[in-house]
Amino acid sequence: MAQEASEMAEFAGPETGSFCWTEIAVNDAEKCKAFYSSVFGWTFKDSQAAADGAFAYHEFSTGGGYPAGGLYQISHEICGEGELPPPHFLTYVAVDDVDANAKLAEELGGKVVKGPMDIPNTGRFAIIQDPTGAMLATFKMG
Repeated sequence: MAQEASEMAEFAGPETGSFCWTEIAVNDAEKCKAFYSSVFGWTFKDSQAAADGAFAYHEFSTGGGYPAGGLYQISHEICGEGELPPPHFLTYVAVDDVDANAKLAEELGGKVVKGPMDIPNTGRFAIIQDPTGAMLATFKMG
């Protein structure tokens, strides 16, 4: 999600309803980076997505040089107090309006788990749970 300013000016953003980002939340970021690099040939670079330096965020590319997602280590700084979630993948879907989409999801029996909230210098997101319990995130670049 985080890109250089010049790249963002050239990139109009993902199409509404399309998968646009994948996050991998893990207990050992270095071990996972080595695993995915070896198994799939993914490349990783440190990102400025956590501009405040609160946590390390590593963008990964599956080819072509453009980042496909990010990897981070699960911590209380990111997830808040209480029991930490298990390692997981979270897929982001592009929407036109994160707030309106979150409201619609609730009206249709879903639950807003986190947000809507801004990601500094990147966009806005919400994590929603569908009526069956599956979770995904919505995202609007900007």
